[in-house]
Amino acid sequence: MHTLWLNLRELWDVLIAALVLGVGVPAVFAFAVRWWAQAETVGADGQVRRNYVALTGALLCMVAIVVVVISGILFTAKAFIAHQFGIHLFGQS
Repeated sequence: MHTLWLNLRELWDVLIAALVLGVGVPAVFAFAVRWWAQAETVGADGQVRRNYVALTGALLCMVAIVVVVISGILFTAKAFIAHQFGIHLFGQS
């Protein structure tokens, strides 16, 4: 019975990570696209108005997406990088 509870707890951890990365990252990307679209608007008089808060939010979201993608690639290739180059990432021994 102890093994069952241990497996269910580990499954719960994996489920939470999958939800955060599987739903959270695309949601952050959606916010970035929406804010990027609102960064510049054209008024009725033809003048371009810049919304620097929206532009800053969009750029921060894009940077976060790039960091997550690069971290995922490095996490996947950590054993290869440790073997080939001697660089130990994410606790790879």
